[in-house]
Amino acid sequence: MTWTTVAIAVFILLIAAPYVASIRHPQQRPFAAYLIFMTVFSVTAVVLFLLIGWLAHSTALASALGELGLALALLIFGLLPAIIVASWQARKPPTRRPPPD
Repeated sequence: MTWTTVAIAVFILLIAAPYVASIRHPQQRPFAAYLIFMTVFSVTAVVLFLLIGWLAHSTALASALGELGLALALLIFGLLPAIIVASWQARKPPTRRPPPD
């Protein structure tokens, strides 16, 4: 892991706070909405990055795209869906479900 990776991760964490505060459901607490967003975003992004990386490697697409092309593909097909899914979850109202029987 390089310092660039850490700087990008910290930047995403800092940018996400005001974004989530503006999109959250009015009944949802700000910190809870932030935690929901970051959890869903992180899990979705990691799964998509691993899946895209595995597909690119197994189909030899990584060598055809080059380093910059693969990086752009990971950003477009990894981060964009992760932001969309995490935003959708952060906008949902809080629910109180009774405990299961």
